[in-house]
Amino acid sequence: MTLFPTFFQLSVSLIGVTATSLCALTYLRRVRLERPPIGVFNGRDIMILVVILATLPLVYLALPRWAVTGVLMVTFTGALSIGYRPLLAPARLWLGVGTLIGLNLYLGQNALGTVFGWQLFWAEGDVIMLLTAVAVANLYVQGGMRLRHVAWFALVLAAYDVVFTAVFPLTNALVEDFLGFPLDPSMGMRIGTYNAALGLGDLLIYSLFLIASYKAYGWRGGRVAAAVILLFGSVAPALAPLVINFVDARADIVVPAQTWFGPPAFLAYHWMRRRYGRERTMREFLDSQQGARQGGDGRADGQELPQGVLVGQ
Repeated sequence: MTLFPTFFQLSVSLIGVTATSLCALTYLRRVRLERPPIGVFNGRDIMILVVILATLPLVYLALPRWAVTGVLMVTFTGALSIGYRPLLAPARLWLGVGTLIGLNLYLGQNALGTVFGWQLFWAEGDVIMLLTAVAVANLYVQGGMRLRHVAWFALVLAAYDVVFTAVFPLTNALVEDFLGFPLDPSMGMRIGTYNAALGLGDLLIYSLFLIASYKAYGWRGGRVAAAVILLFGSVAPALAPLVINFVDARADIVVPAQTWFGPPAFLAYHWMRRRYGRERTMREFLDSQQGARQGGDGRADGQELPQGVLVGQ
C-alpha cells in the first residue's frame, strides 16, 4: 500500500481523537449533568454495554435503510438533547439539534457527487459525532462510571474488535454499508478518492478513558491517559497497515483500533491505581473542583485522599 492513505488516516485520527477527548474533558470540568436515578454503575452495566455493542451491528445490517436512519435519528437526537440541555435554552437546543440532524440527512442524499460534497458531508457529520461522544462520555462518567469500569470495557472491546474485524468481518461489512450513509456513526474526511475515518465507538472509549482518569486522579491521571490515547489509540492503529495487511476484499482498510488500545489502557489503569491509590468518587471530584475555585486544599490536581474517606459515587 502507499504511504499517503496511512498518513492521511493518521492526520484524521490525531485531529479527531484530540479534539473529542479535550472537548470531553472541558465539558467535565465546566458542565454538570443531572445524574439519572439508576444507582451505582457496576460490572453488570459493562456487560449490558458489551451485549448492546455486539448486537447492534447485526440489527443495523438486517434492517432496511429507512429503519436504520430512523434509529440513528432517535439515538443522536436523544444524546444531543440530554448532553446540551444544561447549556442551551430549549428553543435553541431543539433548533440546533434539528439543524444538525436535518442538514446531515440532506447532504447524505444530495451532496456526494463531488469531492467537495463529500468533504462537506464529512465535516458536518464530524460535528455531530464530536458532540455526541462528548455528551455520552460525560453522561456515563458523571453518572458513576469509574476508571476501573472504563479499563475493563476497553479490554473487552479489544477482544471484540479483533474477532469481528479479523475473524468474522462484521465490522468491515458495517463500514462498507454505512459509507456515504446519512448519520454514519464515524468521524472522517475525504481527499481525492481516499476516505479516512474512525468510529464513534472509538471516540467514545477514548473520551471515557481521559475524563475517568482525570476524575479519578486529577491532572496526573489525565496526562497518563492522554499519552496512552495518542500513542495506542491514534498513532499505533493508523500506522499498523504499514506492517500488517488489513486490506479486505473490497480493498478497504479496516483496522481493529481497540485491539491496540485496550490492553495498554488496562495496564495504565493498574499502574495509576498502584501509584496514586484508590480512585476519587464523583462526589470527591466535585468537592475538589469547588475547593480549587475557592483556593482550597489542592485536591483538584489529584492529590491522594485519606483511604478511609468514601463519599458516594
